[in-house]
Amino acid sequence: MQQAITKSLRNKIEREMIIAPSLRNYGGSPKICVINNYVYSYNTCVGVMDWETNNLYVPVYHSTTTSRHINKMAQEYNLEVVKLY
Repeated sequence: MQQAITKSLRNKIEREMIIAPSLRNYGGSPKICVINNYVYSYNTCVGVMDWETNNLYVPVYHSTTTSRHINKMAQEYNLEVVKLY
């Protein structure tokens, strides 16, 4: 069951994305990975996982390939994707 998307939830996720550590690519880096509660596609943090609600929050629109990465991680971790845009 998807919770209502409130302004405070959207602001919380946007703050989380700002403090997400940057991922450096050194040639052999994975195309998709999870670090702490952050989902990365290539070098970009694209989502925040919330284990209390079993949701993966995506604050902005992403390309088709990145969306596939997000959906794959959500499926692997049994989370529901919640688009905040």
